[in-house]
Amino acid sequence: MKDPELDVLIEELETRTDLTVADFDGVVRGLAYLLPDAVDPDEKLAEHISTADTAMHVTDRAFPNWAVHIRGRANDKDGHWRCSLRESDERDNDAVIGSGRSPVLSQAILAATMRLAMIQHKD
Repeated sequence: MKDPELDVLIEELETRTDLTVADFDGVVRGLAYLLPDAVDPDEKLAEHISTADTAMHVTDRAFPNWAVHIRGRANDKDGHWRCSLRESDERDNDAVIGSGRSPVLSQAILAATMRLAMIQHKD
């Protein structure tokens, strides 16, 4: 996968609320490319990754012991969620921070995870 393809996946996570299992399969493949030790694309993950629990589990496997900050407001139709991943809560000088936002909580978590993985993948 190339950066433009990953950017499109992140944009879809952050803007769409109606992703299908096929769309999430693309997200799983992107995560597996970026985080091969944390994501197994063969474990039918696309069927469950749309839940906040599964998205957090993937993030935990990819970035263990990182601080996860979730802020949002739940509305009738869509929430307004932001997720940030920081290496530590102890200091403000993290080298990299993953951030994501979406009307869907799980998608904000996945966007932050993918964005952080992309930054680290370039290094």
